Amino acid sequence: MSGEGGTRRKRFADPRVAWLAGLLAFALIAWGSFTYLNSRLRTPTCGTPAVLQVAAAPAIADALADIARDAPDAKSCYRVEVVARESGALADALSNPAAEALPQVWVPESTFWLRRARAKGAFQVADRATSVATTPVVFALTEAVARQLGWPGQPVQWSSLVATNSTVTLGMPDPASDPIGVSGVIGVRAATAGEPDPGAANVAALRRISANTLTREADLYQRLSVGAFVSSEQALLTYNARRLPTQLVAAYARPAVPGLDFPFAVLPGAGDADRAAATRFLNAVLAPAGRLRLAADEFRSPEGVLGPSAPVPASGSQSSAPAATAPLPDENDLVQVLTAWTGVHLSARILGALDISGSMAEKAPTGKETRLSATISAMQQGVGLLRETTEVGFWVFSTKLEGDRDYRVLAPVRPLSEGKSDLLAALASVKVKPDGDTGLYDTALAAYQDARHNWVPGRINVVLIATDGKNDDPGGITRQQLLAELAKLNDPSRPLPILFIGIGGGIDRAELNEIAGATGGRVYLSNEPSGIKSIFFSALSDLTCQPPACKR
Repeated sequence: MSGEGGTRRKRFADPRVAWLAGLLAFALIAWGSFTYLNSRLRTPTCGTPAVLQVAAAPAIADALADIARDAPDAKSCYRVEVVARESGALADALSNPAAEALPQVWVPESTFWLRRARAKGAFQVADRATSVATTPVVFALTEAVARQLGWPGQPVQWSSLVATNSTVTLGMPDPASDPIGVSGVIGVRAATAGEPDPGAANVAALRRISANTLTREADLYQRLSVGAFVSSEQALLTYNARRLPTQLVAAYARPAVPGLDFPFAVLPGAGDADRAAATRFLNAVLAPAGRLRLAADEFRSPEGVLGPSAPVPASGSQSSAPAATAPLPDENDLVQVLTAWTGVHLSARILGALDISGSMAEKAPTGKETRLSATISAMQQGVGLLRETTEVGFWVFSTKLEGDRDYRVLAPVRPLSEGKSDLLAALASVKVKPDGDTGLYDTALAAYQDARHNWVPGRINVVLIATDGKNDDPGGITRQQLLAELAKLNDPSRPLPILFIGIGGGIDRAELNEIAGATGGRVYLSNEPSGIKSIFFSALSDLTCQPPACKR
């Protein structure tokens, strides 16, 4: 039927049209999804890349700059500018951020510098960060010096270099401004721990090093006349790679000392874009290509492994196996290390008095030395360990050396830079007064009065008295009179201890302890002349710790 009430005919769409419409819809959906996901997941192309400023220790700056230039995505969304910067200067700048524009990333030689920045007030600086390279701290020796110590048949030990009887000239970067020096001080302390008197041996070694302590490690390489100096392995290998006539040998510390760890620290003030760029750059540095570039400059990996093409250090004891290193001490221990060094490195004012009474002619059981000759020898060696700016003077004493006076000025107090040769010559000329007794009390009081009158701030002031007997001077003052006068003169805010070196069996220990105790001093005893050198070095080690910081 054809009317409205008739049966309607169904219309069917052309199947080809339906198929094309579905395909188009699917394509549109797929394209939209791909565009959305790609915008989220794909690294975008940046018209103006972020600029990441990296301040790096000079030793590693060139390698990092090359890695930044060659990184695969370095030109897409970020650009890295690496600037060589002395770590100490940047640590200071971080504590005063308003003074200059700061980088977003810092790669110093050591975690030591992160802690130093925090100690100066930059509390937002992290105290640790990811290491990008390492290098152990070693003693660098010329081959001539190494052969004298048994190399290459055996590796050179730090203990042989710093031993009291060693004649090797030693040097080191200043621990106050270089973490290599900090490791050196730690290693010297460990290397002298087996000595009969570790404290004295440690001070003797550090005082030898003090004469050749320079601000920068690089300066030590300009002084190859120095027999051995503390250095990084990386600097030593870089020097040897230049194929100069003088090659260096590495002596590795046993036990291990802290090495350099080159932490990659993102600094406060870095924004989100900076942090994203820093993460990508760090990944590039730690990638195989980045590690190879660092290895080309003689750095070890963060795990302590030498690169495949790095030369094996000429020590005979170290290979491409991971280098043994110790962790950096915690802040309290580190302060103790640096305080000990400061005491050793600080100049002093020493007034010494040497007993020349008749008993000082007594010989040791071996018959080779007298008490006087052994004491003079120890003093001459000790003077050689003091800094040139140290002021030293010596008296000799017995009884009635000049009229009724029991002492005589052997050498006036003056800097060693001006009077060392005169002082050493004067010591060499000293003779025993055969019939002389021991005018100890009068001499001790006169020396203390002189040293108190001439007390110098900023120096370690001390009176050092060497004697082999007790007071034997009927015409002099009494012990009680001496103690009363010392009590009047003593001033804890201006420390001036008396240090006694007692020699032989005729000493009244109680007498010396009472006198020294009145001034915050100490007594060192040796029954035989052979022990005088050791106790003299022990007395010098006491100079590294003055009250009120240390209590005797």
